[in-house]
Amino acid sequence: MSSKLQLTTLAVLVSAALPAQAALYKVVEVNSGLSGPEIKETTEYYGTAIQPSAAGVNCFDSGASSIICEGYKLAGETRNRPAGFSYSEEVPFAIDNSFDYIEDDYDGFEYYCQSQLGYATCDYWASTRWNSWNDETYGSNTPNSLAFIDGSAKKPANSINTVINSFTKVSGASSTIGNYSNATTRNVPISGDTLTDSASKEWKQGRQWASDETYTVGSVSSKTGIGGERYYYYSKPAVWSGSTLTAINWAGGKENDNDVFAQGSMRDLYVDGTTFYGVGYNNYNDQHMNATIFTANVDDSGTLTNIKSLQINNAQVDAGDDDTNSNSVATNINDNLIVVGQAKRSGNYPQNGAAANRLFVVDDINSPSADFLSDLVDAKSVFFNGAGGEMGGINNFNEIVGRVDVENNREYDGKQRRQRAFIYPYNGNGTNADRAKIFNNRAWIIDDLTNGGQVSGNNNLYRIYDASDINDAGVISATALKCSSGYDSIANDSYCGNGEEPEKVVAVKLVPIAGSDVSDIQARPFEHRTIERQGASLGFGAMTLLGLFGFIRKRIK
Repeated sequence: MSSKLQLTTLAVLVSAALPAQAALYKVVEVNSGLSGPEIKETTEYYGTAIQPSAAGVNCFDSGASSIICEGYKLAGETRNRPAGFSYSEEVPFAIDNSFDYIEDDYDGFEYYCQSQLGYATCDYWASTRWNSWNDETYGSNTPNSLAFIDGSAKKPANSINTVINSFTKVSGASSTIGNYSNATTRNVPISGDTLTDSASKEWKQGRQWASDETYTVGSVSSKTGIGGERYYYYSKPAVWSGSTLTAINWAGGKENDNDVFAQGSMRDLYVDGTTFYGVGYNNYNDQHMNATIFTANVDDSGTLTNIKSLQINNAQVDAGDDDTNSNSVATNINDNLIVVGQAKRSGNYPQNGAAANRLFVVDDINSPSADFLSDLVDAKSVFFNGAGGEMGGINNFNEIVGRVDVENNREYDGKQRRQRAFIYPYNGNGTNADRAKIFNNRAWIIDDLTNGGQVSGNNNLYRIYDASDINDAGVISATALKCSSGYDSIANDSYCGNGEEPEKVVAVKLVPIAGSDVSDIQARPFEHRTIERQGASLGFGAMTLLGLFGFIRKRIK
């Protein structure tokens, strides 16, 4: 008997001896409803946003309605290949504000990987993304990102690729915010909002990230006129209010400083009476792209005045003695004025063997400073020193979701770390003690919270890779690896069909199980072996899911 089979058999016997548990979440796979030549057997489906819940609904309550809780809509997107770089970001890889990397075609993609990620497999990483970018730029314009909302396609007229970044921030709202590409423009708002701002400037591209149905936030971009205008754009943070678009000034720097172009973006918002709060990033001296909190006054007509940009300290590019980070962005803000975001550590200054995308929280919006999750005591159960990941979102119970490294190997001159979805009930202003107690007041890998203790259970068909959004009822939009026959054991690192069965990438909702609490948590075991998969078992996305996926919604979306 092989050692692989012995370990799997042992895990099955151990799991069979454990008492059955209810788990905290039920995994509900979402049908895209898409069809056509772009949908293939290998097409992969990613959950990007969850519909806001109705006021007062808590799906953990013992009397919560499964019909209501499973009925919250999930927005998602397809992929048949990795995006060359994100369909939502203002610049390639969220860092390349000189556009040097993509100007150099394949060599530039490979150099970005070598200099900013450090993987030993940069030839593979670069070739898959360069081929996709080359096809998008010079090829057939074959759609790669098709958007859907719980079984229905979301396809604007004449669109090629479409991304959904969020639902509008209104209780029960089903309108979505995002952008699409057409034959001439890579980024057009789904909403159809104007690209002519209040100063009568006509912008060439627009991205939208969030809306409360009064204000919508994102960015606008224009070509610089440099280099034949092949790639080069500058961008500004933007707010739409009705038919009025306001492009927000940069906090510092120049439009063009030695062919490095100013950038800015607003990713989320909250309005508290007469005060407008936005979060994202802005341009600072030396063309640094730094996480930013935007504030403005709201006058009687709803017009924003006295707009200011406030840099989030400890996450800025020049945090420390040198340019420790390559860029940073605040991704979300909730009603408690808790802000979350991420800062990409520079490839020149790796930490614990990786130039990781580190996740942070800010709990003082008036004097903002980033606290990295790896430094917080009640998050250390998941976040180790130098852990990287991607921020998903935060609800008004201060429950933060996203994805995080679950391996601690060196990435520099090594392999990408495997990642999985997490949830973290942050203890800050507005935290609900009863909700936090469900999670034992600590962070968890979500696979531990979907463990029903049974190999034959529905939840054991899935391992949750990414959690992209969470509503106040506790329902999460997510992306999972699926083993159609069920994983060989309940272990985190179990094989699918003894390593021979192909896994699929699917969009799922994670729905709280009514009446569940901390006593229903049963952490999944590990089978204590090197993570290895048979090549035949993995498509492009499954391979990518073993490491950092450049797809960023509010993500990479």
